[in-house]
Amino acid sequence: MFRIIGVFLLFLGSVFGLEPSYQLKLENNIIDVNYVENRLLVGTDFGEVIEVKFEKEFENITKKVVLKLPDISNFFGDFYPPKVFSVDFLEGRLLVNSEGSEGAKNLFVFKEQLEKLPIALNIKKAAFIDKDKIFLGLMSNEILLYDLKDSKILYQKQLSEATFSDFTLSEDKKYFLVSCESGILYYGKTLNGEILNEFSGLNKDNVYEAKMGFQGGDIVIIAAGQDRKVGVYFGNRMQDYTKEADFLVYSVGLSLDGKIGAYMKNEMSDIAVFEINGGKEMAILKGHKNLLNSIIFIDDKNIVSAEDGKNILFWKLP
Repeated sequence: MFRIIGVFLLFLGSVFGLEPSYQLKLENNIIDVNYVENRLLVGTDFGEVIEVKFEKEFENITKKVVLKLPDISNFFGDFYPPKVFSVDFLEGRLLVNSEGSEGAKNLFVFKEQLEKLPIALNIKKAAFIDKDKIFLGLMSNEILLYDLKDSKILYQKQLSEATFSDFTLSEDKKYFLVSCESGILYYGKTLNGEILNEFSGLNKDNVYEAKMGFQGGDIVIIAAGQDRKVGVYFGNRMQDYTKEADFLVYSVGLSLDGKIGAYMKNEMSDIAVFEINGGKEMAILKGHKNLLNSIIFIDDKNIVSAEDGKNILFWKLP
């Protein structure tokens, strides 16, 4: 187990350099990590969904494979494990978006047995809205709501001609935030697809992902830009601003109360943690060896991050 190293100052009296409190190494490469119902769900490039559990303050960390998808085939008839692109969990059921045979995508629901959904679309990400409905983001930058009970699409909406990057949902699953290649962020209602606001101007190129939180009911957004900038939007409450990074920003994180942000700071995948209101840096998290794909705030003091490799790191902020 790693320890938090003695606090040292990178900038006078402000920024602390930290090492991870724990490192978990998996057997296969990580593609997606989702924190839901007090567990981490990890999708790998070996067709696995892995469940990682831990107690408060990252004690008694355990992992187990909860699902192994069947192999798929390519155009030449070769069989291999599929990549798991996204995974979600609700009321004992897994929702898994994975690579399919011959370039297709497969969408599964799993509880006691694996059920393949009859959806032939190029899905980038999928998430539960409730026990009967799922929200999907397509590579074509379309969003749609699908009814599991009646096996039908409730709405399908094209946001723009730009390539889809990612979406995130509010904690109550009533709102979505979509990021795409244009740098524009789309904020709207999951149940009908209505766009409530568009956020733009801070990132001039592809936004790999964006996270949202709420300060006193007002939305706060942090965006990861290909243009080496982190965009911070406040809606109508405060002045938007950017933070400069030393490399493409592949991943960002935001606490649920919208007060603390984090982003991939440089090519070494160091993570900068900062105060959203004002932008003051609080800590630099050092330990990753590969490019980041996830930064997740468990609460305002504990962070989990994962890379495009096999490592998940656990951090305790001072």
